[in-house]
Amino acid sequence: MNMRLFGVAIFILSFGIANGQSSYVPMGNRAYQIYDRLEIKSGINSPIHSSLKYYSRKDLVEFVKLIEDSGVELSDKDYADMQYLLDDSNEFIDEFFVEVSNSSGEYEKKYIDSIFYTVKEKEIQKNPNSRLSKSTRDPVLRYFFNTPGNFYEIETENFQLKLNPVVNVKFGKDLEGNEDLIFQNTRGIELRGLIDHKIYFYTNLYETQGRFNDFIMRRIDKYKAIPGFGSYKDHKSSVSNSFSGYDFPNSQAYLGLNVTKHVAVELGHNRHFLGNGYHSLLLNDYANNYFYLKFSTKIWKFHYQNLFAELAPISDRQNPLNVLLPKKYMANHYLSFKPRKNIEIGLFETVIFSRQDHFEFQYLNPIILYRTVEFFLDSPDNVLIGLNGKWNLFNRFSIYGQVIVDEFNLSNLRQRNGWWANKIGTQIGMKYIDAFGIDHLDLQFEYNSVRPYTYAQNRLLEGFDEQTVSNYSHFNQPLAHPLGANFNETVFLLNFQPINNLQIRGKFLYALYGDSQSGSNWGNEILYTTDLKESEFGNFIGQGVETKVSQLACDISYEFFHNYFLEIHGLIRNQNSALDQLDIKTSYFGAGIRANISNYRIDY
Repeated sequence: MNMRLFGVAIFILSFGIANGQSSYVPMGNRAYQIYDRLEIKSGINSPIHSSLKYYSRKDLVEFVKLIEDSGVELSDKDYADMQYLLDDSNEFIDEFFVEVSNSSGEYEKKYIDSIFYTVKEKEIQKNPNSRLSKSTRDPVLRYFFNTPGNFYEIETENFQLKLNPVVNVKFGKDLEGNEDLIFQNTRGIELRGLIDHKIYFYTNLYETQGRFNDFIMRRIDKYKAIPGFGSYKDHKSSVSNSFSGYDFPNSQAYLGLNVTKHVAVELGHNRHFLGNGYHSLLLNDYANNYFYLKFSTKIWKFHYQNLFAELAPISDRQNPLNVLLPKKYMANHYLSFKPRKNIEIGLFETVIFSRQDHFEFQYLNPIILYRTVEFFLDSPDNVLIGLNGKWNLFNRFSIYGQVIVDEFNLSNLRQRNGWWANKIGTQIGMKYIDAFGIDHLDLQFEYNSVRPYTYAQNRLLEGFDEQTVSNYSHFNQPLAHPLGANFNETVFLLNFQPINNLQIRGKFLYALYGDSQSGSNWGNEILYTTDLKESEFGNFIGQGVETKVSQLACDISYEFFHNYFLEIHGLIRNQNSALDQLDIKTSYFGAGIRANISNYRIDY
């Protein structure tokens, strides 16, 4: 990122700080499913704005405490879930699950005003009425696994450190594909910490060798990037020819400080997600990690986030010379408001832009509308606005949705004439917990629809004839839905926990989209210029090479130790295209072991 922007960040981070945010729970962790269930079921006023992901570990522990204090009726499995959240973020348990009594030799100052104080005896101990606790166990070799949630940890008054190994090893076979083995071999470490209860940090380092199902391999070959990971090199095992595929490292890291009790600043390399659904039309976590600066303000019923990021308009395999990748930038605002404890509304705007020699500092304004800045600059930048909403009902249901607007003309919209620049996307979904009265049977339905050419732009990237610089992507991967645009999608999800440590997850999705071939753009390829559009009017979802995808998946996980899983995976997928050579059938079965990492989903 521009050095002047980096300097501004360091200047701000150097201010005095107070207690506030903490490190986050990675996406895909069980905590997100648990939180959805407990928020809907309890009906309490949660400190978390659920559309802003990732969730703070400190907020999750506070949320558990609020639920227990509320007295809401919960099942034994719910309490097991809450204990999981505490074990996973045990650095904050003592902050919320203690009581003070007058029975020890320790003393604290109780100030009457800013000068005078009295001395009061105190003892800090666990609330005896709580069903929850700070779990401990007999350590391994004196130092390891002192608590279930962490392999190694240091806890002092002003410093806490948590270290965990990361493993994801799985093998499988595609009965419809070639003879090559489908496999993944991920190893790494995860480290998080807290200094003075004010400064938090997180990092992970992964190394992976793997081969994917044919529909993913075809996408990698087309876009020269692995979804969610980015760069890669070819891998061929010296042990067996069956283990051929890709070798790709990955890492995430961030440092966060609290400027005041309500304002936090964070600098890092990661990705983000906005919304309550399986996918997001505003900001998804499908693309590779990116460098960012984030300001987060939480006060009263508001949570306001400013995110500034440095992105790459192409992948490294498209880079023609041995030089740095070209740069583009993203600036976005997201304001979440809770008018009532069961209603959440979010307003979103973002701009993607590129400058040859500098960051556009006018986009640093934290509250101005980006369309105003764009008009003032007479710029060709790509501005999108959006709306997110969620409504919890009857302690069983949650209805959510999104609208994204790239461009539109009201007159053409009313005429329904299929004007190409009416670029709009919509999402509607519903979650149903403890479905049909069955404890921990949770269902979810979601429908996504995005018109052709949404997220796309016409300003060409220097040196390229078709690819643009300001489209809504990073490293050749969409920043919103994986299908880009010109599609309808329906998703059904099932999560069932018959016993505490056994999770059964089912998924069915059906998508219809219009594909584009070389030299044409029917609206699904957000990377390419809209100047190649096929028609000014008469555009519709599914135009181009009509493609239908149906997919049925099932994952069964048994957690034999905290965040250590034995797993079985199954997938049946059919991609039926109007061009026979684009058809793909997949029948996959696999198994593996996973520790301290989630399975990253790739559906397309």
